[in-house]
Amino acid sequence: MMRLREVARTDVAQAVELAEEGNRRYPDSAGAPERTAILIHALAAEGRSSEARGQAEYMVNHFEDSQWVREIEAFTGAHRHRNAHLGPSGRIEYY
Repeated sequence: MMRLREVARTDVAQAVELAEEGNRRYPDSAGAPERTAILIHALAAEGRSSEARGQAEYMVNHFEDSQWVREIEAFTGAHRHRNAHLGPSGRIEYY
């Protein structure tokens, strides 16, 4: 992740490659949300907005809420697709 963070500052094409490889190898690791956020920003910087939006939709619906998910929601406008109902405890439950 340290290398990806450094590369993302100066070489978005390489950041895309590194992030995609990391996501292929470790799709649900602890670093996956941050890595995917970096990928989305790099894709957008390359002008690949459709791919960035697709990754954003996947990210916000796949990963638990986190600073990375909220940042990508704000950056792209992608939002979690949720269904909700009132559970037996009187709390809203998402499914």
